[in-house]
Amino acid sequence: MRRMGVRLAIAFALVAAAEHSLLAQKAEYMRAAGDTIRYRDATKMDGVVHGAAGDAPFTLTRDATFAFAFSGGESLTAWFDALSIEASGSLAGEKTNSDALVRAPFRLRMEPNGKVVTVKAPELPRNARLIAELPLQLDDFFPRLPLNGRMTIGTAWTDTATRAESDSAGHHLSIRRINHNRAARDSVVGERRVIVIVQHVDIRITSTVPMQTQPFIAALSLTGNEDGIALFWISEGRLLSRERSGELHGAVTYKGGEEPWVVNQSYHYHRTDVLETVKP
Repeated sequence: MRRMGVRLAIAFALVAAAEHSLLAQKAEYMRAAGDTIRYRDATKMDGVVHGAAGDAPFTLTRDATFAFAFSGGESLTAWFDALSIEASGSLAGEKTNSDALVRAPFRLRMEPNGKVVTVKAPELPRNARLIAELPLQLDDFFPRLPLNGRMTIGTAWTDTATRAESDSAGHHLSIRRINHNRAARDSVVGERRVIVIVQHVDIRITSTVPMQTQPFIAALSLTGNEDGIALFWISEGRLLSRERSGELHGAVTYKGGEEPWVVNQSYHYHRTDVLETVKP
């Protein structure tokens, strides 16, 4: 009888756990005023420029700490608490003063599902943007959750994030990311109950840049995809960690001469962002 009672208790516990996994759970980001959270970021990008004189490979690495301070409602401010950048290969001669970028504020708006819009970004030098691979917006840092604010194991949703920028100097940038998301399973990480979100992203990037010393316009076109996993901490409404790898392929076409000049390019990158502290 005792063994049967134990077996029944285990069976009931397994059924209860399964039912709990199937229940739709509230899935929104916590944005309480006064909270500050930090993420340790590690990014590595390997690229190759296929020029007429041969291939020119390079590697960019970035170790950083992002901070996000919430001020109530949808308002928050982000900055780099720490930033270290290294470049090798064909970009080894480029130098960036990382200290000048630390604590430069990004003014953002964040909706409950994680959609982020940049209200104001700091002015960064051109070489800093290139070498640090620093976006002027943080619109893809947090994976977006379902718009209805509910999520259960097996939930699948798609969202499209677009960004278009231009300036008086004639620079134009367009980025489109189509995110395919699925709540694959639940798990426990250090006593924190999380939902594992599997992501596949289709990416397209185009830009046009006037050359500074030549009468040419450089038109960039890249397409690729990204795969990753995000851990969302349900009870606290926090992104616990996110890991992603992606590839981009395309070319820069230099226009303005007698014939366009095409330079093919390819990139592979890997990035991780891990929550360091929940509150200061």
